[in-house]
Amino acid sequence: MKLPKVIHAICWAGLLLFSLGANASYAQSAGLVAFDDLSNEYGEAKVEINLSKQLLGLIGAFSKKENPELSELASNIESITVRVYNITDDAQAALNLIDKTTKHLRKDNWVPIVSVNEEGEKVRIFSKSTGEVMDGMVVMVVDTNSKEAVFINLVGQIDPARINDLTGALNL
Repeated sequence: MKLPKVIHAICWAGLLLFSLGANASYAQSAGLVAFDDLSNEYGEAKVEINLSKQLLGLIGAFSKKENPELSELASNIESITVRVYNITDDAQAALNLIDKTTKHLRKDNWVPIVSVNEEGEKVRIFSKSTGEVMDGMVVMVVDTNSKEAVFINLVGQIDPARINDLTGALNL
């Protein structure tokens, strides 16, 4: 199964159920997680996305006329971080990062939404909420079959019912 489809399906499953390694940093925002860099183990990330509040504001401004919903969604997001690595036959560093991050997220009262442990696959999705609105979401996937490790952090006031609108509009 192609990893982007897996991530999309998992996000949907997580949203239906409820509606984010080591050295994780929760500095300014309750939803922020700084993942360890895996470039020493796997080389440069094949996909690296860092969308700040300012960049998301630009996206919102440019899309306001064409897509007012995207503009409104982007205005509530503080950052989107995505890292995708090609992993070698030794996925242990990526698996360790998932385990360490999971431990820190649970300690910081993040809610586990999805946990998958299958042969060749480990998936974790967590959310951090205040009331009905999520402050952050973390998606972590290691798929040894496709040899990819994916780490995603959405930060900001996230309406769970609208995540698909945002990720679809940004082609994530």
